[in-house]
Amino acid sequence: MALRFGDNPSNETISSGIRFDTGHVIRVYTDPNDIDFAGLNISNIKKGSQLVQFVTANNNSNLTETKSKLIAQPLLRGISDSMAPGDLILFTELGGVNFYMGPINTSNKPHYSLNHLKNHSNYINHNIPNKPTVHKLSKRRKPKLDFPYGQIPVGEINPNSIEYINSQFSDLTLEGRYGNSIRLGARNVNPNIIISNNQSKRNYGQESLFNVGSSIAMLSLGRPNDVLNIPDVEPYNNYGWLSYDIMLYNDASPFIHLDYRPYKIDFDYYYGEIEVDAQGNQGVGDQIIIRSNKIIFDTTRDNMTLSSARTIQIGARNFTVNTFADTIFESRNIYIGKKARDRSQPMVLGEELRRLLTRILRLIADAQALGDYNVPQPLTVFPNVLQAGSLKTEVDNIMKEFNLGSLVPGQNPPSPDPGYDPYLREDKPVGDRAYGNATFMSQHHFIETNRE
Repeated sequence: MALRFGDNPSNETISSGIRFDTGHVIRVYTDPNDIDFAGLNISNIKKGSQLVQFVTANNNSNLTETKSKLIAQPLLRGISDSMAPGDLILFTELGGVNFYMGPINTSNKPHYSLNHLKNHSNYINHNIPNKPTVHKLSKRRKPKLDFPYGQIPVGEINPNSIEYINSQFSDLTLEGRYGNSIRLGARNVNPNIIISNNQSKRNYGQESLFNVGSSIAMLSLGRPNDVLNIPDVEPYNNYGWLSYDIMLYNDASPFIHLDYRPYKIDFDYYYGEIEVDAQGNQGVGDQIIIRSNKIIFDTTRDNMTLSSARTIQIGARNFTVNTFADTIFESRNIYIGKKARDRSQPMVLGEELRRLLTRILRLIADAQALGDYNVPQPLTVFPNVLQAGSLKTEVDNIMKEFNLGSLVPGQNPPSPDPGYDPYLREDKPVGDRAYGNATFMSQHHFIETNRE
């Protein structure tokens, strides 16, 4: 079989034409070293990747017969499809060099494109699996997205109408052999880009967010549930599709105690919902969804920045922050726990608490009783004479145990207190921590003083 570009149906004389014949791939060379390993001697083709070895495959030949094996390189410069032994190609000769296009879509399945013209069992490379079956990407009708501006009311759509038939168009798709694809598509005039991997088990040839590989979706209209293949069953229709929600709110979840119900993440599952105003304008709907079993964001030289015009929400079973140096939270207010926003339990400044405790202890230690002839004498702790000790002595022991400094009778604690050395220089801790603080203070965690 041959195709000739340049043939003139009016039988007028033409100057030139390009003839394409069909070929049957025998071997694929994916690397120049593969060519050397095979001992292939080629002179008229530049050594490189994506070369194929093939035989001609016309209707009158038998592939099991001994035939001349030819070498061809890709016809297109920057785009090369996935080739495998047994594939059917189109090839042509230009300037003594064979060029090929293909493989030809013989089965309309991305993973399987063997030559359907011949018995090619002797040429199948059994190291190239043809399972699982991978269906080509499809574009199922979704009237809600296909007619978002009321062109055809959803309840009045007639599949046989001219408006319905003429409104359908296919998307630009790039598909690998085993469930990896890139879709540059649109619904009505609203574009979308969907990148998926390891989705050979996807239903209806549609990209999905559940139980299949990984996905990155860039949408301009519609909720994720509208555009992507998401099951509309429990618990998804009640709790959305975030792993966080499914884990925390599914009563059968083994990960949490059933009596524990934290506040549900405030996630807008309806962002991108089709809402047209009286003037026919659609609200903002652009969004990006990334989903996989594991996601890593990493920068090797400079900073990573996460920015949001409103709120950054993080939902997880556990949340860990590891830093080599400092961890700084700069915010007008910091709340630990959602109920903390009631502001009923403010945090304590450690140094202010120490000074308060020191003053109270000093008042207790300075307390005396009037004895005989109104002579002041220190208070004792125990009524038993044999166990009696001054209250000041006991307070001194407490001050020493908790490293609160030392007492100066009759005085409020000066700054710094005698015996209290937080190892400061110019009121700042030396190094990355303060030494000598009260024992109930953290040596690693600090908060700022109250602002005016």
